[in-house]
Amino acid sequence: MNLYAILGLSFVPAVTFFILALILNKELKIKYCLWSCLLAMVTIVPATFIQYYVLNLPIFTADTFAAVMITSILFNGLIEESMKMLFICFIPQKKQILSTFFSCVILYGLTVGGFESVIYIIKKFQEITVNGGREIIVELLLKRIFSAQAIHVFCAGLSGLFIWNFRHGKKYVMPFIYAVLLHGIYNFFTGFNSIYHYLSVVAILFAAVECRIFYQASENSQS
Repeated sequence: MNLYAILGLSFVPAVTFFILALILNKELKIKYCLWSCLLAMVTIVPATFIQYYVLNLPIFTADTFAAVMITSILFNGLIEESMKMLFICFIPQKKQILSTFFSCVILYGLTVGGFESVIYIIKKFQEITVNGGREIIVELLLKRIFSAQAIHVFCAGLSGLFIWNFRHGKKYVMPFIYAVLLHGIYNFFTGFNSIYHYLSVVAILFAAVECRIFYQASENSQS
């Protein structure tokens, strides 16, 4: 499998959701889906800049508990989720219902996760020189689809619900707070090689549950 085919796998979740969402939700318009994907592509530009330049500062590269915690909560949590929320604000909302807007947000999160995986895989691909390296890359990519891309999706969903409620006169700030904290917690524990690594899975599951809770609350507030 060549590099381009491997990179293409990064977008399988986004493409699959794109197709299913359009089939299952007849009110969802393809132009809003495409716009969400475009916003995700633009989002990755400042995110990549921060990752390759800002995170190379000594405070982020130091291998200490404080440095890891600051990187996880400040960058992966507050800065990254704030940046994603800013771009989610550009997803059209006035002419959409909650289900279609939320579908666009989920698609946005999947696409951001896909582009981030592409950057991650290219970097790893350049590092691996041993035989069978590409098989290792595929394994890493599959792990990211069910971990890093998953946290992007659910945190984007929480930020999207925050924006939806805010624009409908309900100042529910907790969805965004959860997005910041859970993304930071996920990144903090995913760096462990011990049993603590599995706490990153707990963060993903908790984010998924909170997405469902806040979605239902938003739906009920409209009825």
